[in-house]
Amino acid sequence: MLIRKSSQGHYLRLYRNSTPGATRTKTYPDGTTETLTYPSRYKYFLVVGGEVVQRSDSWATIEQAYVDECDDSHGGGHGRLDPGHHHLINCVATSQSDYPTMDDTKTEIQDFYDKRGISYSSSETKSELLSRIVPMMAGDKEVSKHIKV
Repeated sequence: MLIRKSSQGHYLRLYRNSTPGATRTKTYPDGTTETLTYPSRYKYFLVVGGEVVQRSDSWATIEQAYVDECDDSHGGGHGRLDPGHHHLINCVATSQSDYPTMDDTKTEIQDFYDKRGISYSSSETKSELLSRIVPMMAGDKEVSKHIKV
């Protein structure tokens, strides 16, 4: 079961080993396929570039390995998942500061959606893309943002 993936578009994925020893093949719309063989034991495993690079029964160990790989791949990331600071959008850790605003270009907004697996039409305007991001208010103050489902 996929738990977390890179917010920078790199092939870094953290899995919970829900089916030890199983082989899963995924076929994408463009015809490419991806095969992943789950380890025969260990609770968690880390996949980088399609290869299992680390296995562990400890969440702290495997999450730190994921954070270290993020540092190596793109010079950082969100670090360890903090439920009070991050939330997951399709397994991608997202901070409030990650959400696009009117200051971002249409391409940057589309990139935010692409990395989180959110579909949109290429004909949507910048305003239409941003309309999916809704603020949560406390009185007159914006306290957080979320994706409208």
